Amino acid sequence: MRRYGVRAARHPAVVALVTWVVATPVAMLLPALADRSPFSPRGAMLPIAAGGLLLAAGLALATVRIDRWLGPSRTEPLTGVAAGLLAAWVALALRNSLHGTPFGFAGLTGDEGRMSAMVTRYSATAVPSDGIVAGVPTEYPPLFPWAAGRAAALLGADAWRVLGDAQILTVSGAVLVTFLLWTRLVPAPAALAIAAVALVAFGDPRKAHEVVALAVFIPWAAATFGRPPRGRPHWLPAGILGGLVVATYLGFVLWGAAGILVLAWLTWRTSGDRRRYLTYLAKVVAVAAVTAAWYLVPYGWTLVSEGGQMVSDMFPAPAITGDPFPFLVATPLGVLQTIGLLGLVWYRRTMWWAMPLLWLAAGAYLYRVLGAARYILTGHTGLFYHTARMITVLLAIAGVLTVVQAAPGLLRRIAARDTLPSGVAATALAALIGWSAFTYWDAWTPPAGGTAAVSGTRRYATLAHTEPRPGGTLPRYAPDEPAVRWFPVEPVRRAVTSVLGRDAAPRTLSYDERLFAYLPWPGYIAVDRTAASSTSHWDDRHAALAALAAVSDPNTFARAAGRTRYGRIDVFVLRAGPNAWTWRDIRFRPAQFAAAHFTVRSLPGGTVVAIRRTP
Repeated sequence: MRRYGVRAARHPAVVALVTWVVATPVAMLLPALADRSPFSPRGAMLPIAAGGLLLAAGLALATVRIDRWLGPSRTEPLTGVAAGLLAAWVALALRNSLHGTPFGFAGLTGDEGRMSAMVTRYSATAVPSDGIVAGVPTEYPPLFPWAAGRAAALLGADAWRVLGDAQILTVSGAVLVTFLLWTRLVPAPAALAIAAVALVAFGDPRKAHEVVALAVFIPWAAATFGRPPRGRPHWLPAGILGGLVVATYLGFVLWGAAGILVLAWLTWRTSGDRRRYLTYLAKVVAVAAVTAAWYLVPYGWTLVSEGGQMVSDMFPAPAITGDPFPFLVATPLGVLQTIGLLGLVWYRRTMWWAMPLLWLAAGAYLYRVLGAARYILTGHTGLFYHTARMITVLLAIAGVLTVVQAAPGLLRRIAARDTLPSGVAATALAALIGWSAFTYWDAWTPPAGGTAAVSGTRRYATLAHTEPRPGGTLPRYAPDEPAVRWFPVEPVRRAVTSVLGRDAAPRTLSYDERLFAYLPWPGYIAVDRTAASSTSHWDDRHAALAALAAVSDPNTFARAAGRTRYGRIDVFVLRAGPNAWTWRDIRFRPAQFAAAHFTVRSLPGGTVVAIRRTP
């Protein structure tokens, strides 16, 4: 028993987890201790300096060929240490980029404002709900914002302040999870290389929940539906992992569904016990369904009983016309992906991993083709363009596995010897990690010096520092550009609570969704039609709102505002104009908000608040 415990403690997955738990708090605190602007060269270089020291130590170990005196069985834990440190370093790099701002990447712009609204909603309730239209079952997978919101409630912190750290820890954890899951399928050094490369292929902290969902989905699908050499995982943990992926980001399951079906069919055909395999799959699916039921059941029941209006996939995203062949781009990652694609075809009959990855990629491309055709016919995308994220990571992983399989033989032929030269593999792995880390740091660190022309992913790091706080003040290191307009959340809150009371949670119509990113007030309708949940019936709500705006008599208007088809409206937060107060394309007249029924306050930034006092 003692020998088993020692062996388990030395397993690279266990070592990686322990290293990450110990090192990550230090990584999260280090930027605050250094206390330098991430826009300054000295501040921006902090993660590179720390990572450089770690990489130098790794190269030194590779140079002396540490396995000569430790033995191969004792060097595997060092791979676990490297994986844990890499994941912790990611936390350092991202935390350093956000030093001085309470916001997450991209601030509250677009999807990040809506994600913050979901986190804020879940800080007030544990029931899955739309982030803006409270009481409507969520269409968007809720696990990530739910966990962040409940953490904010537990810590007694403002939910919008928690999102940045939640993004950081989730991406860092995704690197660790990638290593942990792949160590069961491939040798530990290959798993470490996969974790490093996958980070570069898709490590967007704005989409941290997608990053971790994909980190789990690919090895889970390959191990569960394929034929891994060490056997499939037990149906219970496999089902739980599948359900967690669904509750975190459903897209990858939909995009990979066709590939999974083909893979399962091929595996069933060659299975020695077909009934046992089908029973295993049935148990996995059942457990996954139960695990995700808290999200899927309310959502599905609402669609069946009330119907839905799918409008969130009608946004004309630039990525719709994006390049569907990332492996043809002349970059190191593109070269690796090209190698991966060739390897999937070459090794499809000889290596167990080639068939699962090949069919997952083929399934994603099939979804993309069908989605593009549907978009041309109906205007609905089904978000087919997001398959690029999955394809990019799949081919990068395939590239690593192809190199691991083919390189030793090629090197032996070149060197004309039976064994590899001392330290070659370890040095190559260290170089890969160094390239991955530097590439990721370069992509997600604010630009040093001027920021007027900042673009690409660096813009999202910059926006985290230019988003005004609720009271209008800017973060500590905010640059002059890009300027972000202040929405007067704090004045709105003071105006409403002065009339309705400190604990008021009024149903609110707001022209700016950032109100819901800060305050857990139930909204009447989302502002952005193409980001609204289908369960909220955006078009119908919009029609009801237009009908309300057409009511001219103030007394009738006040009564109608209290009983629209989709419930009452307690507070109107509108753009003030000379002759009308507007919400998007709907115009209200100041005369409709009579003093007998409404308290009206004019606020900074051309904002007017009308608070309905009558029941």
